[in-house]
Formats: sequence, structure tokens, C-alpha cells
Amino acid sequence: MNRSVSVVALLVIASLLVTPVAVADENDDIPTNAQNTGVHDSLVAALTHANLVTTLQGDGPFTVFAPTDQAFQDAGIDLSTFDTDEENATLTDILLYHVLSGSVNSSQVTDGMSAVMVNGDKASFTVADGAVMVGDANVTIADVSSSNGIIHVIDKVLMPPPGDICYNMVSHTIVPGASNMECNSYMYVENYTMGGQTITGCYNMVTHQVTNVTQAMCGAYMWTPAVNIAMTAQATTIHTALVAALGTADLVNTLSGESDYTVFAPTDDAFAEAGIDLDSFDTAEEIDALADILLYHVVAGTTLSSDLADGVNTVAAANGDDLTITVSDGVVTVGEDSATVTLADVPASNGVIHVIDKVLMPPADAPDTTDCAVVIGIDASGLAYDQTDVSIAVGETVCWIWTDESMGHNVAQTSGASDNYRKMTGLYSGAADSTVDFRHTFTEDETFYYMCEPHVSMDMRGQITVGNGTPPAAPAPVEEPSNTVPGFGIVAVALSAFAALILIRVETLRMIRPVAPRIPREV
Repeated sequence: MNRSVSVVALLVIASLLVTPVAVADENDDIPTNAQNTGVHDSLVAALTHANLVTTLQGDGPFTVFAPTDQAFQDAGIDLSTFDTDEENATLTDILLYHVLSGSVNSSQVTDGMSAVMVNGDKASFTVADGAVMVGDANVTIADVSSSNGIIHVIDKVLMPPPGDICYNMVSHTIVPGASNMECNSYMYVENYTMGGQTITGCYNMVTHQVTNVTQAMCGAYMWTPAVNIAMTAQATTIHTALVAALGTADLVNTLSGESDYTVFAPTDDAFAEAGIDLDSFDTAEEIDALADILLYHVVAGTTLSSDLADGVNTVAAANGDDLTITVSDGVVTVGEDSATVTLADVPASNGVIHVIDKVLMPPADAPDTTDCAVVIGIDASGLAYDQTDVSIAVGETVCWIWTDESMGHNVAQTSGASDNYRKMTGLYSGAADSTVDFRHTFTEDETFYYMCEPHVSMDMRGQITVGNGTPPAAPAPVEEPSNTVPGFGIVAVALSAFAALILIRVETLRMIRPVAPRIPREV
């Protein structure tokens, strides 16, 4: 649809507000009907100023949401201030944000519906108790027919969402609400005399404001048209790592689409501090983990800083986890990591970016305990299991699970309730750790005793009664190995007895045998 058609729709709405039903002629086009209402002079003048009248005289059909003269007055729109090409382009953008391609009756509007207006921006609709709103404007008169469309009269001028920005490539800040002309009017001056004052600093020739910034910063303002989030992040020059990560995780197209998103964008310094090396994400599982991290920084819809209430706000991140946004004394922090928003409300064509100084790490997924009859953790003291004596049926599973404890713990089976040593052939969760997920299915009646090795001196123990809970079986006696040679034992005994008899006989003979006298040797 061309701009001329869009403007025609706006004119029709204007004409209907005076006596919309009586004055409007369904055989006349939208501009003709608008000129006859008497309450849309401001709208008609704006369409003429922006050279859009012929656009809305086209075939259409168009749906036009037409603000009244009072609505233009409340919005503070002064046509005399729109005298440059850039300013007229802004006016055109505003007007075409009131025009929808196609003929849409009020009965076709549903609560929560959104539609892309002729200027390319989305508008949202609310329906409650038969009343229709577009944005924050009420439809006061609906379904006024014209030859090339439908007019709905509204009580406010709709303002397009923020789009184009004045961005500073050195300070990485934006100038809120700056026009194209204003953004391109910064000039650094030294000892410049103006109005009886000598100025050194950054002077804006449109606003006549002077700021005390460096010459490099003064020359770094750049007018950036509204582009998608991925392109906007790339243009900032401080999100190289983020853009690269989006590419690795195949999320660029997601954040370049038509859906609106709010992105909390960590800087390159934040990525470096987090130690994220994209070269280490090379398997499908690792890339999925990276995508989970990145989507934890994304929220569906456009949420400006002004939309956040003081205190803690909880929103749903795109990865499915809850994300907390805290506002305190004008400072916005995000997530459990308390990342600070250093630059808020950077507009994009499909949402908004808030720059943050840390990478947000999503909370660990809760372990699946579906098959656990009992889950044993660590109690508040940190030196005992939270269940020390449990009973289960044969065939059920016990799960020992804890996460990020201040001290490391483990599960080591013992032979008895007061045994201080691990049963070497028993169950063992491994070395003590602050995070443990250890599971075992018990298949027979028994009483299972266990301890935490590092804290057994603190009597950190547990007991599980399985079924009838029979005590652990006593160790089997160690049997002497039997000889494989038949009769070897009997022979050995006989030989031993025979040897004993011989020794006795020898000793007896020695006792009764006479000893011959000793003859002295002659010298």
C-alpha cells in the first residue's frame, strides 16, 4: 500500500467526528469524508503538510484510526515546527502509524491482537466489555464506512514506538528523543564566543546546548535508523561477542524477525569476564547450552525501563526460566547475578535493548525425581542429611541430591549403624562434592547403613529400611583349603607320631647306657 492511501483513511476518520453517521457518505473516499466533520481540521492539515492526501485517495481498502482536533492539541503537535525534510519524515511516520492496510471492522478486532501499520510498526489492540482500544487510545466511534475503507475515530494521537536513535560511538550512549537533525548538529568548539560567553565544549546547533565532553566524543554522534535487534547490537561496537554468540547458537534470524523482544545485552567486557570461549561450543549439546544462556537474556515483547515498577519484577525469559528485574533508587539490575543496566531503552525495529555489565547464567535445571521414592538432601545445618531414617518398599529408588552446598558431602555404605569405615564392596557416591545426584534402586529386603565420609565424626549418618529390613548378613567364615591328595592328613599324623617315638627311644638309650671313664693323656 502506498502512503497516499494511508493518508486518505486518516482524513475520513476526521470528517466523521462532528456528525460521523449523518455526514459520512459511504460513496465518498476517506479524505472527502474527513474534510466534512469539522473536528478533524488538525488531522487534515497534518496530512496536507506531509503531502499524504493523495495517498489516502487510492483504491484501498484502508482502515484509519482518526484522532480528533482535541487529540492533536493534547499531543502538543505544532505543524509549524515541522519544516525540514527530517521533521516532515517524522510527521509522516506518525500519521501512517494510524493507517492499517485492508478493511477491518471492530467486530474483527480481538483482545491482544497486534497488526503492522502502514509505517511498518506494530500496534496492539485491547477489547474489554465491548470497548476497543488501539494502543492507549479509545475508539469513540467505530465502523464508519467510506468508498475505500473504514474509519474508527480515536481520542488520542498514536505515537510510533521508538525507532531511530542518536548513538554515540565513543561513549556508547544514546540521546533520548533526538531527531536526525539534532543528532547531526554536534560541533566541538574552543574559546567560541556566543551570547557574551566564551565556550569550549560540544555545542549542538539545534538545541544550543553545550556539554563538557571530549572532542572525540562530540564528533561520534551517529543517527541510526531503526533496524532489528541483531543489527542494532552489531552497530554498537561493544557487542561483538554477543553477536558472535548469536551466530554460533543460530539465533540471529530469531532476533531479526518481526516478533518483538526485549534483550538484556552483555558487553564484550562482560563476556570476557565470564570466560565464555565460543571455540569450546562445538557439539550439538554444547551449542544447545549456549542457546539456553543467550535466550535467558531475552524476554518476549517490548519492555522499556519506564514500564518496570519499583521493587522486584519477575518475567518469563525466552528459555523458559523466570528472570527477575529489580528497580531500586532508579538503578535496574537483572537476574540472580545482579547485572546492572548501564544503558537502557536502546530502540530497535523489533523491540528494545538494555545493555548490561554481566552475562546472566540461567539457573540449573532441577533434577528429574519422577522415579525417586525418597529424595535425601542436606539439612539447614549443612552437617546432616535432611532424612536420616527412611523406609521404602523393595524395588523402589532412593535419590541423594543436593546442589551448591557450602561443603562437600557423599554417600558411603557402612556395615553397621555405628561403623566409621566405608564398606569397600558397598555403595559409594564418590568423593565428597557440593553438588551430588546419586541414585540406587534396592531390590531385596535389607537395612542399609551409610555415612558422609568427611563428616562421620559429626555423626552424619543415615539408615534405609528396605521391605522387612533384615540386618546385613554376617560375613561367611573363612574355610581352610582342603588337600586334593586322599589320605594325606592321616599319613602326616602317623609320620608325626612315628617321629615322636623315635626321639623318645633315643633319649631313653642315652640315659641307661654306661659312660666310660676318661683316661688322662700322657704328657
